[in-house]
Amino acid sequence: MLYDIKGVLFISRGFINCNVIPVKNRSERYHGFMIKEGKIRHVDDFDRIMGEADEKIDLGGFFVLPGFIDSHTHLVEEGLKMDRVDLLEGETLEEIKYYLKKKADDTPEGEWVVGFNFDESSWKTMDYPTKEDLDDVSEKHPIVIKRICGHVAVANSQALEMIGEDWKRVNREKGLLREEVVWNLDDIMSISKEEKKEALKKAIQKVHSNGITSVHDVVDRSDWEAYKELDEEEDLELRVNCYLHYDESEGMAPTEVSDFLSLKGLKMYADGSIGARTAALHEEYSDDPNNRGLLLLSRKEMEEIIEDAEGRDFQLMTHAIGDRAISTVLDAFENASERCEELRHRMEHAEMLWEDSIKRIRDLGMVLSTQPNYAYKWSNSRDMNEKRLGKERLEKCNPYWDIQRALIDMAFGSDNIVLSPLFNIHYAINHPILNQRISTYNALNSYIYTGAYASRSEERYGSFEEGKLADFVVLTENPLEAEDVRDIDVKMTVVGGDIVYDDREE
Repeated sequence: MLYDIKGVLFISRGFINCNVIPVKNRSERYHGFMIKEGKIRHVDDFDRIMGEADEKIDLGGFFVLPGFIDSHTHLVEEGLKMDRVDLLEGETLEEIKYYLKKKADDTPEGEWVVGFNFDESSWKTMDYPTKEDLDDVSEKHPIVIKRICGHVAVANSQALEMIGEDWKRVNREKGLLREEVVWNLDDIMSISKEEKKEALKKAIQKVHSNGITSVHDVVDRSDWEAYKELDEEEDLELRVNCYLHYDESEGMAPTEVSDFLSLKGLKMYADGSIGARTAALHEEYSDDPNNRGLLLLSRKEMEEIIEDAEGRDFQLMTHAIGDRAISTVLDAFENASERCEELRHRMEHAEMLWEDSIKRIRDLGMVLSTQPNYAYKWSNSRDMNEKRLGKERLEKCNPYWDIQRALIDMAFGSDNIVLSPLFNIHYAINHPILNQRISTYNALNSYIYTGAYASRSEERYGSFEEGKLADFVVLTENPLEAEDVRDIDVKMTVVGGDIVYDDREE
């Protein structure tokens, strides 16, 4: 049968010969279901599935899970990256200069050349590139490269001329940019709304290919406007919960634009990153004496933001990585918040999380949003976190088992470093620090149900249940039994009953 909703025709689809893992109900398994009006219906009722479905899809024994939810993304940036230079594989300064020069040679004079994902922590010198290094690449193009953490960038002389004198944390002698100016580079480069919309379309395709059906996206005001236009044009096909930079939110309130798009909360930044040595620490950096990082907001400023957000019914997403930033954020919430558990205020990243802070987070009812690829990238012995922090502090970085043991709601995301949920799940269950490893089931739960809970959406999706939105992913193997979840392929992604990605053989 065809179902008409707001002028849109929905085909009822029956899915058979599959293994459904609901995740929320750990022991249950189903083998067939129907999608009707964009929702899950008739689970294991094969008489109705075979008799009523307009289209029947045999999944050949593949495994069905509720769709993955990436709880920390930057999709405009992800889409823009596809026309930029990925420097992640550059193992030396000379290598990244080579990649940038190739791009400059193919770029009209005067246009921007942008690189991303440089990571000097894996180089022998461990020094940031300089303005002069990028001038060597080209003096006919403005060039800027962003560090993998997103909190440091380097600009050449021509790019520095285009960055106004009013920006803070710009070292014009070295070309080094930190924090706010880095977050606003797209505006400095005058990226248009149409360019952002095209970037979002590209990023959404990539998200779908990874089995992701919903994201929590950090946006500025122009990103939000691009999303709204995309939704109006019916080009979204992804459930997007937006979190707007606090300083751009004046006069705004939480908004449900459609089934696909909402403005859920606001984001404030307490500090920077360990890689940039701007994460705010109680003790100095092991490899940078007398530096304890940057606290970007005072406790009083945080308290004012908390009170204002709660007065407008906004959920707050707070970036805090260093132990000093985390404790200051908790001081502010304990002193100023009256609705922490109700609004599900959340802390992002929370890398240097000690036992006392874990207890305080639990008592506040705060949600944590963490990124397992941080542990993969920087928590191995002799990697960046050990060099920056020393062995003792390294042992407590990204403490997933300690968080889980405290019964804190922990959602997983990628922060765009590696979008694949299966990749991130692998490094949650194979954490470099052995006593912080968690089970595959709990890692899946953090990437599915808790992701929905973190955006206050668990009544609509985040588990496989009758009446919930038909958002799911089809995988080649059962991740609960797979030897290596990274080897599992995504075969299909479905959002609201619409097949948005299909990699099955014809």
